[in-house]
Amino acid sequence: MAHLLFWLSALALVHVYAGYEGGLRLAARIRRPMRPAAPLPETAPPSLSLLLTVHDEAARIEARLEDLLAQDYPPHQVEIVVASDGSRDQTAALVQAFAARHPDRRIALVPLPEQGGKSAAQNAALPHLSGEVVVLTDARTRFAPGFLAAIAAPYADAKVGCVGGQVLFPGDGSAVARGQGRYWRSEQAIRALESRFGILAVASGQAMSFRRRLFRPLPLHVGDDCIIPLDVAAAGYEVRHQPAAVAFDVNETRPAREFRARARMTARNWQGTWRHPALLLPWRHPGYALALWSHKVMRWLSPLFLLGLGGGALALAGRPFYGVCLGLLLAGVALAGLGALGRGRTGLFWRGAGLAYAFLLAQAGFSWGLILVAGRQRILAYRNRPVGGSYTGQPLK
Repeated sequence: MAHLLFWLSALALVHVYAGYEGGLRLAARIRRPMRPAAPLPETAPPSLSLLLTVHDEAARIEARLEDLLAQDYPPHQVEIVVASDGSRDQTAALVQAFAARHPDRRIALVPLPEQGGKSAAQNAALPHLSGEVVVLTDARTRFAPGFLAAIAAPYADAKVGCVGGQVLFPGDGSAVARGQGRYWRSEQAIRALESRFGILAVASGQAMSFRRRLFRPLPLHVGDDCIIPLDVAAAGYEVRHQPAAVAFDVNETRPAREFRARARMTARNWQGTWRHPALLLPWRHPGYALALWSHKVMRWLSPLFLLGLGGGALALAGRPFYGVCLGLLLAGVALAGLGALGRGRTGLFWRGAGLAYAFLLAQAGFSWGLILVAGRQRILAYRNRPVGGSYTGQPLK
């Protein structure tokens, strides 16, 4: 049993963190060239509804609206709707004043009296939208000038129901930022490959679009970036990754907040993914099942695989190979501890220590997210504070 536990855990970890991406890259190299696609029909660009969901964003909202107005897209084809999720600062007043200063542009406010979470605000705002395609974003993100044109282009293909953009995160040089950068580069590569093979079912919520007629009301405890691509795939439409649609965002690099964010996303996305169990069945949807298990579910379960690896190595530590493996695992934990203390230090050793720390921090976030799921907790909203953060949620019924 110890042998089985060790090797199954090792294979699972290798698959999640190297094998799946490597297999996709290999398949992309050896796959026979596809026949040239028929030219897409010349169609007018779709009308867009830009849905900006905010909570207490008075410091950012005007700059964000200016950024959206600067997009290289026909102005008469764009409406901007701001869903204010129970904001208690001047966010709503600033949006109304901004709209009054730009009477030639369609800018509207949907105010919610109490904070109910991002999904609740989006559900409330969707009936007010009129565009063929909805683009979701937030106050912190910025779009490159050609973002809207790039993200709208794939909709000339009637099979496309959701398109996600390429989100870039500038780093601050910290261990967490370096670890996030490494993770995010791999994540974007996997999305591009899954998109090529027609098995993509994930997008980034701050730079995501979908056909408005495919929208289904969002469960309040599930993120839009999780459930909307799944809804689109389940409806028989394709989800595409569009590298030309570039957006810029800021990652949270303070360890406590990164831990909370990872846990929150794990819990919400785990609960959302299992709302479409058919997509996880290999005999019904082999491509989507491979992608969802490899890209999402098994990654969230990786703390259990690490425990299995360590437990198996400990049980077999009397044998030289397993004793060495156990020593390497313990050395990795020690290296992560040094990485937590080595902020700002340079050199190959400290870079490796920082990556080990970022990996261990991510595993801790996955673990806490799974604990929240096991405790049947539903996270509805998340409030940022000057130090730390807090969840607003309720038990899962």
